[in-house]
Amino acid sequence: MSIILGTAVTGAKFTPHNHLQTGDPIFDRICRGDDIPVSENDLTQEACSLYFAGCRYFHYHARNFETREQTTRNSVYSRISNLVRLMCPDMLISFGASRNGAEVLHNIANRGEWERVSQAELPLQYGGAHFVTTQAAIELQVICQLERKLGRKIDSEYAKSAEFLANIHAYYPSTHVEKAALETNSTANGGNYGSSSPAAQIEVYSRAINARNIQNLLHEVEWVQFDRSLAMTRMAIERPEIRLGGNGRLNITILFGFSPRLRFPETYEEFKGVVDAARSLERDLVTGEKHRTITISVGAAVLPQHAAQHVQELDVGRFRGQKACALRRLAAWAAQPDSGVDILRSGMEDTPYELDLEKGISPTSNVRLCEIAAREILRQGTKIETDKHAISVRLGNIDHMATSSSRGLSTPYRNVTPARKISCDYYRNIQARTATR
Repeated sequence: MSIILGTAVTGAKFTPHNHLQTGDPIFDRICRGDDIPVSENDLTQEACSLYFAGCRYFHYHARNFETREQTTRNSVYSRISNLVRLMCPDMLISFGASRNGAEVLHNIANRGEWERVSQAELPLQYGGAHFVTTQAAIELQVICQLERKLGRKIDSEYAKSAEFLANIHAYYPSTHVEKAALETNSTANGGNYGSSSPAAQIEVYSRAINARNIQNLLHEVEWVQFDRSLAMTRMAIERPEIRLGGNGRLNITILFGFSPRLRFPETYEEFKGVVDAARSLERDLVTGEKHRTITISVGAAVLPQHAAQHVQELDVGRFRGQKACALRRLAAWAAQPDSGVDILRSGMEDTPYELDLEKGISPTSNVRLCEIAAREILRQGTKIETDKHAISVRLGNIDHMATSSSRGLSTPYRNVTPARKISCDYYRNIQARTATR
């Protein structure tokens, strides 16, 4: 049993534009994203520190270096990918593709919906990513339309039925443009996804998956509403113009707490139920045969104003009965032998704060959050996976991708020392300190 550590370093939610000032200096600092790294120097330095802490999965939403808002510029995506992979050759790169933010919406209005996820076309050797998130929030507009057409809500049981499979193939997406009204737990403007149509989302989804297939790169989605995300993922798997996971691999990131429809679990049993539902997508709905391998990432997308209500006693593991915050509870659950989790994700995209049970919330960093997650995993007696080959086998043929891409890697930083060649005493010290507790 082992867990891969991942970090979502930036995100699209916690930005200056998305937050309305409250007058509380700590809360405003956290929700504006003041401590989220944006510059090339800050991101590459932090990537090295994360690598030392055991992180091997780096999820990145490009930010405008001046405004600190999300951007769609592929030059930014490729620059950060090249620098991080130069410094940390074993680090897996994942790109986000949110529709949130003034600059993103402006660029979509001027250049079309593809602008949001055009980074999916970037070859790995020219600054692309091993993973690009092709489904998150806006794509659920498709399921919302289907629910209206069927006159019913699509729950998780219905999404596993033969009737739903028939509805998937009969569905014709509307071209009607409307505001994407999606329930999310977010900052003031963090849930603003603008206006789009289901037809546009299906078209872009299909193009993104085709781009990943051409580059022989991996497929990835995020779940932000349990029932609808499950239904959308099943639809994307079954629809012939998309064929999500058609290359035999799919990573599903489950963001617990992102919305009222995917709340942060009360118990390990509730957590496990969602993970198992995601794993069930490995199999054909009719025959039950396994057609693809699903890997699971989990994250705690809990707003700072909700942090205290998620402090509860651990209900599994070696330290059952101890009170813990959402991130530590998630780490403890992921560390259980039957959890079904491959990647534990922490980071400033999801919880850009640290919670002290007595003092409350305070600003933090991606490195500190990764350390908290690592310590809890090790405390539960579970190994943190850092072996390059083992991770490649587990998540896909990544060794082959890295070998073929390294030939084309271009950067002016010729004399830097990759992080994997630097002593990992930092990471070993964490393990040693944990072992003595």
